[in-house]
Amino acid sequence: MLVETDVTEGLETKGHDATRIYAAACVERMAQIFTGFRGSDPGREADVDFFVTLAQRLWDLDDPIEGAVDAVDALEEFQEMQPTETGLTATVDIYCFYSVLALRYAVLCAASGDPAEAVRCGHAILTAMGQMDQNTPGGEFRAGEHAWQRRSVLGDGNGVVDVRALQEGCVAESRERLAALRRRTGK
Repeated sequence: MLVETDVTEGLETKGHDATRIYAAACVERMAQIFTGFRGSDPGREADVDFFVTLAQRLWDLDDPIEGAVDAVDALEEFQEMQPTETGLTATVDIYCFYSVLALRYAVLCAASGDPAEAVRCGHAILTAMGQMDQNTPGGEFRAGEHAWQRRSVLGDGNGVVDVRALQEGCVAESRERLAALRRRTGK
């Protein structure tokens, strides 16, 4: 479930903007899972607002994400990132964890431009989608995620990434993932 070699090479050679767009797109495809399941949790309103604001900022290439270390520290305080004796066992908790983890890596990528952070972000999403495939009859989420990752870095056949279309597509994909998890969990 690793990020494909040509995607990794693209992240390493295309520069900071490309890595940031890739990471923002990864987060966007998981965002509605977090907001959809945590948005109704009492006491999580601030976490949801923080998540949404940070995810939106990732798309603004002119935003240097000042305070990235503080943002990462804040994300690490989310309940999804807190270890428990039994680990995460509830389906919703697992996928919300992956959403927060992806955002953490994406913020580090946006602030530093380090393609390794973008790759970590992609690995987290591929792992989540691999698990969805195992638990969703007929699921092809991992294959779909590979395609999204390629599109996010390599663009269309001419190597052009239409950022606006990419973001809109990722929002739609995020809705589909949330719907699939809701069907699976009944929530």
